[in-house]
Amino acid sequence: MTFREIIEREDQNIDCIWLYREGMFMKAYERSAFFVHTLIHEFKLSKRYIKTINMDVISLGFPEQTVPKWLNGYVYEYVQDGLIRCFSRKKYDEVEFHNWKEVAKVNVGDRFTPNTSVIEKAPVYKTAYDLLTQVVGFSVHLSRNVSDPIGIHLKELTYKLCYTIRMMYDVKDKETQIIKALEFCDEIKFVLQLFKDLKEISINTFALASERVVSVSKQLSALRGKVTAEIHGV
Repeated sequence: MTFREIIEREDQNIDCIWLYREGMFMKAYERSAFFVHTLIHEFKLSKRYIKTINMDVISLGFPEQTVPKWLNGYVYEYVQDGLIRCFSRKKYDEVEFHNWKEVAKVNVGDRFTPNTSVIEKAPVYKTAYDLLTQVVGFSVHLSRNVSDPIGIHLKELTYKLCYTIRMMYDVKDKETQIIKALEFCDEIKFVLQLFKDLKEISINTFALASERVVSVSKQLSALRGKVTAEIHGV
């Protein structure tokens, strides 16, 4: 089975752990890895860039002979030779998964791709990532009537902002990614203003978050100017 087929399956996965035999090990990818790591055991994680699907893929593995030990109490079956389907005890949560994947501790050797070190040192990405961690931090204190769906939406926006900036370094059409990121910034500003007016966040929290969004917007606008100049040979 190709990585593309595995990822296509994981993109539709909402409540299963899919395990693939690779040599003497069973491997779990993406959402399946998330379920295993958060529900069963915190196995060592690996993350590597797969060029054919243009994305970072996170995974984990354990010896096939230990399957009965780790899946004890779970309903699972071999749907075909070398492929196990195990029913998870929770439903997939997109925000929880993406936050987990973004900050998961992974093997350093597997985590870095040719552009990863450049991205993580870039001021625009570092500022956006600081904003993401801040939003995730204060979201737990939001009142119930705004936490869902507005609080969840804000976390999604800040995650997408970080991810779009990362993608900017890996695609040819950088201007499209920058435009998308700027749109996320505008929407984040609006939600932050709403939370401040509703007294869901303090003035200091609002000021710091707003400062970070504005900084990201300015840096993206400057990058867009450079990209446009390169395109037109200015």
